[in-house]
Amino acid sequence: MRHCLLHTWTQLSPLSALPSATMEDMWQLFRRVFKSRGQTSELGVSALRHIVVAGGSIEEWRSFDALQWQSRLESLARAGKASGARFISVHPYDMGPTESSNLAQWGDVPKSMTIDGVQVTTHPYSDGRMRLCSVLGAWDETQEITELSLDAVLFGEAGEPDLVVVLGPPDRLPRSLMWELAYSEIVFIDRTWADLHAADIETAIAEFASRERRFGGVDP
Repeated sequence: MRHCLLHTWTQLSPLSALPSATMEDMWQLFRRVFKSRGQTSELGVSALRHIVVAGGSIEEWRSFDALQWQSRLESLARAGKASGARFISVHPYDMGPTESSNLAQWGDVPKSMTIDGVQVTTHPYSDGRMRLCSVLGAWDETQEITELSLDAVLFGEAGEPDLVVVLGPPDRLPRSLMWELAYSEIVFIDRTWADLHAADIETAIAEFASRERRFGGVDP
């Protein structure tokens, strides 16, 4: 179960000192914790419903004014709509050099909006463990914590992400994401947050469409 991953990470290092995980570290955890949900043939964009984009730091997010945010989210929505996606979730890649792990004040960062039928939501946590701890800390003790129940709280109507687009090097994973990485297809884009364009998301979607999805499985 995915909550085992939270426990594992809690044992690995304190919340106050979280280096970005290496790809090998994450794969080792995935092999121990997650079970494959089977395998499909090539996906095609028709299988794409929920896209996650992880890029920039909260510090970089704060530097965007309202018009820049509107333009950025509109471009993401257009790229998603063209592929049939209905939901786009935007997360920071990590913390900036002088910031806390979440946005104390949102400022010009919009929380959620619907653009041309695509719901675009921004998430403030640059530390995926803290996000999970926040959710678990508010959990109703009378309700059992399961993978599906956590999915429902974390993803809502959007459901589990199909595609995760990471703005960063292919040998590191963003620490803002943990739960989202278990069964999603991950595409890395060598682009900064400031320079991201709709065409970059379209490239990632084309890569997604050409893959054989394993839902948590790994190559033998």
